[in-house]
Order: sequence, then structure tokens, then C-alpha cells
Amino acid sequence: MTVTFEGVSHHKTRVNGVELHWVEKGRGPLILLMHGFPEFWWSWRKQIDPLSRSFRVVAVDMRGFNESEKPASGYDTTTLARDMRDLIDHLGGPAYVAGHDWGGIIAYQLATDWPDRVKKLAILNAPHPDAWVQGWLTHAEQQRKSWYVFFNLLPDFPEENYKAQFRNGTIRLARVMPPEDVAVYREAFEKPGAATATVNYYRELVKQIPERRHVTPGRITCPVRVLWGKRDIALDPVVNDIAAQWVGNMEVFYFPKAWHWIAFEKPQAVTRHLREFFGAE
Repeated sequence: MTVTFEGVSHHKTRVNGVELHWVEKGRGPLILLMHGFPEFWWSWRKQIDPLSRSFRVVAVDMRGFNESEKPASGYDTTTLARDMRDLIDHLGGPAYVAGHDWGGIIAYQLATDWPDRVKKLAILNAPHPDAWVQGWLTHAEQQRKSWYVFFNLLPDFPEENYKAQFRNGTIRLARVMPPEDVAVYREAFEKPGAATATVNYYRELVKQIPERRHVTPGRITCPVRVLWGKRDIALDPVVNDIAAQWVGNMEVFYFPKAWHWIAFEKPQAVTRHLREFFGAE
């Protein structure tokens, strides 16, 4: 199954030692859109067109996903954030940045480590990485919701389990998306090397828990807007409360009836927020 999307151009470049694929549409100030697991650039399909009327929109396949390269290493948050830093530089940034799920985690890291690359940051159902660690350590509900992160530490079995979930329709995406959309993500997940590469995001995060328990992270100074589906079964809203201690200018908007995939579930509201927050004319 080939994904077609009218009006976007496809590009590849090597940054930080890895070849990344992205799509682009529009002219104006740069917006970088970063997807989550188990998705790819197409997860922003409902936002690309309306945003491109005022912005140069770039939606990336992150390291290990879809058409981007799938190396054996480099899935820690700092390396992944450096991928995005170098891509922004290649594109002539700085950029407005929006990230969902893993894209949001890495966007938080990017804004912490390289604040001059990020004008404003929009987060969709994603925790600050240190807030996730603190939430897991201190809040029972986040501990309960995080079981799958530690399941992903098992060798090989998580990859095969996710493939089976895609085949039998029990993958979490299927709770909110039609079968034809889930099939698109299945095809991307089953590309050679993709399953292990993408599950490695979780494996590397858990490795960082000891250092993140004690290290005080840098403070994010750019404006941050969080859009959050409150029916998320993997993330508790407490992570936003925890993140506020490291984010100087943060506003949170909750969507009581949305789950985890808010860009798909509430596309018009998400687009409206992004256009307003990033200053569309």
C-alpha cells in the first residue's frame, strides 16, 4: 500500500549520521511536525494542508520509522533530539515545532538542549521525559499505565507482538482509526528493521531512568502549548503538572472525550490551536 498525499514533496538528507525522510508543503515560517509510535509523517495528514496555507510545513519520519534509515543505535533522547536539531539547521531554521507521543518527548528534549532552534513548542499527548520518569516513580496511576514500556524491554517478543496486533486488529490505533488507516501504519511498521528500531525508543528511555532520577534538567524558555486527550490509557495528566516545574511558559488544553491520537480524533481543533499558537496570518 503506497501512501499518496496531494501537493507534498518528498525529501531525504543525511543529518547526525542518519538518513531522514520528510515531506514538505507550503511557504512561510518553518513548522516541524514530529510523529509518535507506531506512526510516521502521515499521522499529521489532517494538519498539513491547512497549516501549509500560512507556513512551510515539514513532517518528518523520525529515525527508525517508515522511509528513514534504521540504524542499530542512536535511539536515546539526546541523539534523537540532535537529529531534529540538525534537520532544522538543514531546513534553515529555527522552527515552530509540534510533537505527538514520542515526537513530543523528543521535542521537549530538543527545546531543552537547543533552545535557539525552537520558536514555540506544541505538545500533543506526550510527557517531558523527566516528568515521565518522575511520574512513574511517584504516581501509582502512571505506574499502572506504563506497564507496556517495560514489556518492550523483552528481546524480540515485543516486535512480534505488535506485528500480531496489527494483523488481528487489536493494536491501540484501531480503537480510534478505521482499518484502512491502520493498514497504512502496519505497512510502515513491517518494513525491514522498523519494528526493532522503533521499539528501541522505549528500551533506551528505560536505560535513562537512573540518571534522570537525580539530574535537574534545563529549563525550557520558549512558549509551550499542550493539547491533551484525557482518555489516554498510556499517559496520566499528572505528567503535565510535573513538567511545569521545568517549563517557564506552559499552557495546557484538555479534550475530555479524546484518547491518545488527538491530531486524528480532533483534527479541526488541533489545527486551530496550532495556527493560532504559531501565529498564522
